[in-house]
Amino acid sequence: MRPLLVCGILAGWGLSAVPAAAQGAWCSEDMTSRNCGWYTLEQCRAGASGNGGSCFPNAFAPKAATVEPRRRAKRAPPQH
Repeated sequence: MRPLLVCGILAGWGLSAVPAAAQGAWCSEDMTSRNCGWYTLEQCRAGASGNGGSCFPNAFAPKAATVEPRRRAKRAPPQH
Protein backbone atom coordinates (compact mmCIF):
# COMPACT_ATOMS: atom_id res chain seq x y z
CA MET A 1 0.00 0.00 0.00
CA ARG A 2 2.81 2.40 0.87
CA PRO A 3 4.66 1.99 -2.50
CA LEU A 4 1.42 2.73 -4.35
CA LEU A 5 0.96 5.93 -2.35
CA VAL A 6 4.55 7.01 -3.01
CA CYS A 7 4.17 6.33 -6.76
CA GLY A 8 0.94 8.34 -6.85
CA ILE A 9 2.54 11.31 -5.12
CA LEU A 10 5.55 11.24 -7.44
CA ALA A 11 3.35 11.00 -10.54
CA GLY A 12 1.23 13.95 -9.39
CA TRP A 13 4.30 16.00 -8.61
CA GLY A 14 5.84 15.24 -12.02
CA LEU A 15 2.69 16.20 -13.90
CA SER A 16 2.36 19.50 -12.08
CA ALA A 17 5.64 20.74 -13.59
CA VAL A 18 4.59 20.19 -17.23
CA PRO A 19 4.39 23.52 -19.10
CA ALA A 20 1.43 24.39 -21.30
CA ALA A 21 1.70 22.97 -24.80
CA ALA A 22 0.49 26.03 -26.69
CA GLN A 23 2.42 29.10 -25.64
CA GLY A 24 2.54 31.17 -28.80
CA ALA A 25 3.38 34.84 -28.93
CA TRP A 26 -0.25 35.88 -29.65
CA CYS A 27 -3.61 35.12 -28.05
CA SER A 28 -7.08 35.44 -29.53
CA GLU A 29 -10.16 35.91 -27.41
CA ASP A 30 -13.86 35.96 -28.17
CA MET A 31 -16.90 35.88 -25.88
CA THR A 32 -16.42 32.26 -24.83
CA SER A 33 -12.77 31.28 -25.17
CA ARG A 34 -9.11 32.28 -25.25
CA ASN A 35 -6.47 30.63 -27.45
CA CYS A 36 -2.77 31.41 -26.98
CA GLY A 37 -1.45 29.04 -29.63
CA TRP A 38 -0.71 31.62 -32.34
CA TYR A 39 2.90 32.33 -33.28
CA THR A 40 2.28 35.27 -35.62
CA LEU A 41 -0.20 38.12 -35.61
CA GLU A 42 -1.44 37.03 -39.04
CA GLN A 43 -2.29 33.54 -37.73
CA CYS A 44 -4.14 35.07 -34.80
CA ARG A 45 -6.15 37.44 -36.98
CA ALA A 46 -7.09 34.61 -39.34
CA GLY A 47 -8.21 32.43 -36.43
CA ALA A 48 -10.22 35.22 -34.81
CA SER A 49 -11.91 36.41 -38.00
CA GLY A 50 -15.55 35.55 -38.33
CA ASN A 51 -16.25 34.99 -34.64
CA GLY A 52 -15.88 38.53 -33.30
CA GLY A 53 -12.55 37.77 -31.63
CA SER A 54 -9.58 40.02 -31.04
CA CYS A 55 -5.83 39.45 -30.77
CA PHE A 56 -3.35 40.58 -28.14
CA PRO A 57 0.26 39.72 -27.20
CA ASN A 58 0.73 36.75 -24.85
CA ALA A 59 2.25 38.08 -21.64
CA PHE A 60 3.42 34.59 -20.60
CA ALA A 61 5.20 33.60 -23.81
CA PRO A 62 8.98 33.31 -23.65
CA LYS A 63 10.56 36.42 -25.10
CA ALA A 64 13.21 36.30 -27.79
CA ALA A 65 16.51 38.06 -27.25
CA THR A 66 16.26 41.68 -28.34
CA VAL A 67 19.98 42.10 -28.97
CA GLU A 68 22.19 39.53 -30.60
CA PRO A 69 24.92 38.41 -28.18
CA ARG A 70 28.39 39.73 -28.89
CA ARG A 71 30.69 37.30 -30.58
CA ARG A 72 34.04 36.54 -29.07
CA ALA A 73 37.10 37.47 -31.00
CA LYS A 74 38.85 34.49 -32.53
CA ARG A 75 42.21 33.64 -31.08
CA ALA A 76 45.21 33.89 -33.32
CA PRO A 77 46.79 30.54 -34.14
CA PRO A 78 49.90 29.77 -32.09
CA GLN A 79 53.12 31.04 -33.64
CA HIS A 80 56.02 28.56 -33.77
